[in-house]
Amino acid sequence: MPTPRRTALLGSLFLMPLLLAGHGLTHAQGAKEIPVGVFNATTGVYAFGGVPIQNGMKMALEEANDKGLPGGAKFKIFEGDTAGDKGQVINLVNQFVKRDQVSLILGPTTSLEALAGAPVANDLQVPMFAIGSSNDILTTGPWAYKVQASALDIMGFLGKLSVEKLGVKRITVVYDQGSEGYISQAGALRDYVKNHGATIVSEEKILASDSNFLALATKISNQETDAVFIAAPAELSANFFIQLRQAGLDPKVKFIGPSTLASQGFIKTGGKAVEGAFLVSDYSPAAASPQNVAFVAAYKARFKNAPDNWAAMGYTLGQLAAQAVINAGPNPDRKKIRDEIGKLNRVPVVMGVGTWSVNTARQPTYGGVLLTVKDGNFVAVQ
Repeated sequence: MPTPRRTALLGSLFLMPLLLAGHGLTHAQGAKEIPVGVFNATTGVYAFGGVPIQNGMKMALEEANDKGLPGGAKFKIFEGDTAGDKGQVINLVNQFVKRDQVSLILGPTTSLEALAGAPVANDLQVPMFAIGSSNDILTTGPWAYKVQASALDIMGFLGKLSVEKLGVKRITVVYDQGSEGYISQAGALRDYVKNHGATIVSEEKILASDSNFLALATKISNQETDAVFIAAPAELSANFFIQLRQAGLDPKVKFIGPSTLASQGFIKTGGKAVEGAFLVSDYSPAAASPQNVAFVAAYKARFKNAPDNWAAMGYTLGQLAAQAVINAGPNPDRKKIRDEIGKLNRVPVVMGVGTWSVNTARQPTYGGVLLTVKDGNFVAVQ
């Protein structure tokens, strides 16, 4: 039986790695590790965004490791698949914090998922840097941030294009009623165009699990409308537009949508039916900045396809997280990292107009990009 003094010594030795892990730091070959949880919907209905987001996040964190972090630290990445399920999000947040002792969490993919995970992250006091646009993510508590601008901010760009350049006077609004993010986007677009003289012909609710839109497509094709707006997953939106064309919708009716549509899956699924569609995006793959040119080349080399809106958003979020850790200095704890996320200002990124900032209300700004589908590619609206 060990003596009391030996017992105390053994206890101290046992507790030491736990205390280090609690601060998100462990020793590996003399260099400190900063554990980070990275989770997105890499399977399921939101995988069109989750897979490239996950790719972009990991790419940015690995680039930061190559460049070096304060004190010679390295990110240690723990990955998870939310599958678009709120229960899985909650389980993964708990796992990241309690088992993996992460210093911060990046993701998840949608506002719906983030609204499930953010309250848990706040309770456990670990910074969670999410993707979704819903402002409700921020109201869950001070440990929650988001990389994507609010729906009202970003949808104003699309509303202005629709009314002023496309001449839309009547518009049909369709949205996924199961997602807070899509509901917010539809509401922001609706309010903008109404306030600028356009009429809402009808508002139609769908679900991400839907696939047969024959009845709704027939109804809309018989309406007098200038444009159809949809806020829903990319492949579903493309399928919806295909069925509208099949139902006999006037070819002059324009298709418009949010950044969800800025996915290769939208073009691949929609084919000719989505030619000429207009959307507001957080990112343009054709941006000529040196940073974006390098990003596109590196992403293509690694993943064998061009980055889309979601790849760029994941990459941006990873870069912002790395910058916050760098700014926090050697041996950062969770609070230091959280506080530095809140101070990020005009960080060079590939999204929007090229810089990302967050204000005192934790609202991000970076500007929007207007795109159209031309010859099977996204091109900037001139």
